[in-house]
Amino acid sequence: MEQWQSVQKKYPARLLAIENPEAARLLQYLLESSGYRVVCDPAELPGADFLLVPPGGAPKRAEGLEYMLLENSGRMTESSSCPFRYHAVEYETALPVLPGAQRVSYSVHSPKADVFARNIRSGGYGVVFELESGGIVGRVALGEEREIRPALVAALAAIRCGIPFARVTDALNEIPLLSRNLG
Repeated sequence: MEQWQSVQKKYPARLLAIENPEAARLLQYLLESSGYRVVCDPAELPGADFLLVPPGGAPKRAEGLEYMLLENSGRMTESSSCPFRYHAVEYETALPVLPGAQRVSYSVHSPKADVFARNIRSGGYGVVFELESGGIVGRVALGEEREIRPALVAALAAIRCGIPFARVTDALNEIPLLSRNLG
């Protein structure tokens, strides 16, 4: 009789093409702090959960790679032939969405976006806002107001990748603490 062995299906790595470097940095921290292996070089892909690259660095239709999410300012939208599942855009823009991709949005102004910031308050301590997605609200504190948009992009991508909302807000709240401890 053969010994029983657990068989676990290895899902393909997921490609995240993020144009905003600060959003990519936040997203990498968010995913790694959630227990995922993130690489930024396609050569390091074997064994990784996520490949995080700028849009121009996305490999064209690679086997074993799920094209998860693209965030860009629209410069490559029409020329891209990669089959991304989601295309993240700022809600207020009228950017065309990649053919076959679902439009997902973020905003600092509109509650109609998939992920948005509301009740933004600045003070000597930084900036605090409420992050909302799908009716769930969490409080986030960041160092500066200019960090809100990248945080929204990272939150949107993480949520679309299945990271629980509570983990997203916890990780974003850890960022100012990490910056203070490292700087």
